[in-house]
Amino acid sequence: MGTPKGDIVEVRHAPGDPRRVVLAEDTGRGTVAALLAVPGAATLFTLWAGGAYLRDRRSRGPAQAT
Repeated sequence: MGTPKGDIVEVRHAPGDPRRVVLAEDTGRGTVAALLAVPGAATLFTLWAGGAYLRDRRSRGPAQAT
């Protein structure tokens, strides 16, 4: 047999399901959660700020023509 081709990497798997593997250096679900949380939080903040702006605008009443 010749020399192996490609990179040698370490993998880990759940004891109950050895068919599903991940790289040993994988940071796990925390990274995915952070990547989803930041845009989600920005969206919620934008919606909140827009709602506050509209409430303030409505509480002032209709604009007066000059």
